[in-house]
Amino acid sequence: MLRELGEDKLIRIMQSLIGLKYPNANNDVSYVELPNVGLLTLKIDGGSLSRTKADFMTYYDVGWRTTIGAASDLFVKLAKPVALVTSLTLRGDHSEVELEELIKGINDAAKAIGADYIGGDLNEGNDDVLDVALLGIASKPIGRVPQLGDVLVTIPEFGFTGLVFKLWYSGLLNNYTNDPIIVKGIELTRRPKPWMPSYELINRINCINASMDSSDGLGRVLHEMGKGVKIRVYSLPVNGDVELACRRYSLSLEEVIFNGGEEYLPVFSIKPECLGYFKAMGFMDFAKVEEGSGVYLDSRELKYRGWVYFTKPSY
Repeated sequence: MLRELGEDKLIRIMQSLIGLKYPNANNDVSYVELPNVGLLTLKIDGGSLSRTKADFMTYYDVGWRTTIGAASDLFVKLAKPVALVTSLTLRGDHSEVELEELIKGINDAAKAIGADYIGGDLNEGNDDVLDVALLGIASKPIGRVPQLGDVLVTIPEFGFTGLVFKLWYSGLLNNYTNDPIIVKGIELTRRPKPWMPSYELINRINCINASMDSSDGLGRVLHEMGKGVKIRVYSLPVNGDVELACRRYSLSLEEVIFNGGEEYLPVFSIKPECLGYFKAMGFMDFAKVEEGSGVYLDSRELKYRGWVYFTKPSY
């Protein structure tokens, strides 16, 4: 059964059958070099609404979030989104209003990231499935394999969605909806704000050896980047309000930060001599790439327990 194999092994099987090579193997986007055009960057993202639509989300939220999720993988590769298409499968018992909400969410998110929503495919089925395919343009490929001596940097705003999901999966979220920190977390979970690279950052592309977005959780990013090297985390890129809320509600800050997911924040593995430039742009260094393998929080090995398809959820 597929569930006994796990997502990582299934991806390896698929890539082996296709014969993918760098920079398209083991990456979050696909590249195609077109003469006189540039480096086309492709991303498709989506899933079943039965799994992605929480009860505090509208159909507009699902359209918005799925589109931002696809765009996030382009942005972290410093690619500019140009156009998107969707493939939509819906049950026949949906209302016209629900369909309109979903499409409006996709279209508004497309406008927010500077891309044109140019069409797609519509089907009827027994489950609701939305897939968003994005086309962008980049100047050079970026993989997700760090180099020894690299420093990992990100935006220190982790934890809002992890906090929400921990409370939601525990059945406690409705008890804390008067807390402004939780309210902000719910809003960011429903309609994440797109992080977009600045021109200054794009001009520093040669500083970047690897990158991933944190949509599956910071722990998943570090787990993937740490397959061939050792990553030692020495600081948590957490928002201060989240840290206070975790103490208030007796939640593990480590669990919220590393295994939350759905944050769409960038993680770059950069050359150490470039750290000053990135700090000036609002990034925070939080980990070092060393010889070895695995992920460590100071000296303790950090096991990833976040969301992975075709495995039993850890929540």
